[in-house]
Amino acid sequence: MSIHVCGQTLVLVDNDATVSDVNQKIVKTTLKYLFYHKQDDRTFCFNTYGHDIVSGEEYTDNVNDLVCEIDKLEFSAKDSNLCDTLSEVVIRWKEADFACRDILVFTDGLEGAATGHEKEELYYLLENSEYPVYVVMLDQENNASERKSLSAIATTSGGKLFETDFKGSDAEVDRQLTEMIFSAMDEYALSHWKKYEEEYEEEDAADEAADETDTDNETEEVFEKTEEEMEYAGEDLSADVIYEYDETPGFMESTGALVLAAVLIAAGLIVGIVGGFVIMKVRRKEYTAREPFVPDEDDYFEDYDLKCMGNDTSETVMLDDDRGTRLLGDNTRIVTLTDCDSARTYRIALAGRMSVGRGGCDINITGDDALSKRHCELYEEGGEVYVRDLESSNGTKVNGKRISTSLLRDSDSISLGARTYAVEIE
Repeated sequence: MSIHVCGQTLVLVDNDATVSDVNQKIVKTTLKYLFYHKQDDRTFCFNTYGHDIVSGEEYTDNVNDLVCEIDKLEFSAKDSNLCDTLSEVVIRWKEADFACRDILVFTDGLEGAATGHEKEELYYLLENSEYPVYVVMLDQENNASERKSLSAIATTSGGKLFETDFKGSDAEVDRQLTEMIFSAMDEYALSHWKKYEEEYEEEDAADEAADETDTDNETEEVFEKTEEEMEYAGEDLSADVIYEYDETPGFMESTGALVLAAVLIAAGLIVGIVGGFVIMKVRRKEYTAREPFVPDEDDYFEDYDLKCMGNDTSETVMLDDDRGTRLLGDNTRIVTLTDCDSARTYRIALAGRMSVGRGGCDINITGDDALSKRHCELYEEGGEVYVRDLESSNGTKVNGKRISTSLLRDSDSISLGARTYAVEIE
């Protein structure tokens, strides 16, 4: 018979530095093997024993989370005592009336002195509770005398003591320990916790019986009420009562309603599709009917404000076309940025410091959310072309290296936002 009441195991690991390197490895490999081969209805709480566990535990059946906790386990010098930890946990469980919980302890028995509870008190608590303690004693050369007290803790609680000093090959210590631990847990559950399952079954049967009784009472009340109403109306209750039902289906249940719904859905789809085609056609016609913009270089920018262009008074022409923004100037260096993905080109005349960004700049590049509003600026100094980052969110890179200010040469690559541009300097 499988017992599903037992499902929570508190794992306490002695992570003191007294545990040898070999035993540290045994603890980690055994716990990982145990978690990977646990039953689906069993949950675990992993912790090192000490006073931090007495406030409560959180149990989980997520194997990956449990294994991650094992990987983070570290062994260092501590001053904690198993007697104090077990006593406080059992006292709290008994006060909260927890049932069907067990404790799995990994320890070498070498620990500090108890400060709050004597061993006799722990033995009394475990003997008068149903919280079995399964102790894995990590055998070492200097801890043979601790075996007696650890065995007493296990046997008094109804649990069991296991030792890591296996005879023969130790290659499968993790598997052997896990099989013995689960076997002992199942044996205890079958002999001690069967009553909890029977109690739950009795409670379920009582609830079902109560539900059936409530249903019968409601039926009797309705029937009595119907008789009273008929007597009040002067009807003869001794005559046979024949109930006639109108089996004619209503409109919403008829075939006609289904056909009408199908017709309405089909009509809606047709209207949506036709309307979409019409709108696309109208917009395409409007777009193709636009006349292309051709600037007049004689009067377009005749009185151009050159504040953002520095003190250079040379005439500069700015044009917009399908390739992007082009700034053409006389006697200035021309920097051409070509998008490596879309081949879109930006020609920039360096008249002073030319800002580049998503909006409100001398050169506006749209369609790139990774580009800052004011991303960088290009300028000429001493006959050389430079680029300076304007504290942009994602930075400016030249030839793959993030920069604050950098010399820009012909054939370099510059990364702005999510795009990379090939640089050509004239």
